Amino acid sequence: MNMRLIALPLLLAAGLAQASDNDVQPYRYGNQLDVERVLRIDTPASLRCELVTAVMTYRDSNDSLRKLSYLTTSEACTRQN
Repeated sequence: MNMRLIALPLLLAAGLAQASDNDVQPYRYGNQLDVERVLRIDTPASLRCELVTAVMTYRDSNDSLRKLSYLTTSEACTRQN
């Protein structure tokens, strides 16, 4: 079975799961961030070099849990020559 046929539905489901998360704030250029500690960064898998939406989960200086989404290049871009 072709791996692309298996991976595509998984990638779409991961993208929808991130898009439906209401507590994720999108990053805008110039935002003043209060990041005390980064807990995790989730980046969707992609077989192509492209822009993807990553979500950073972090604690701010008041120890509140926050999530921030931002655009970044996929991991495939680092493997290309």
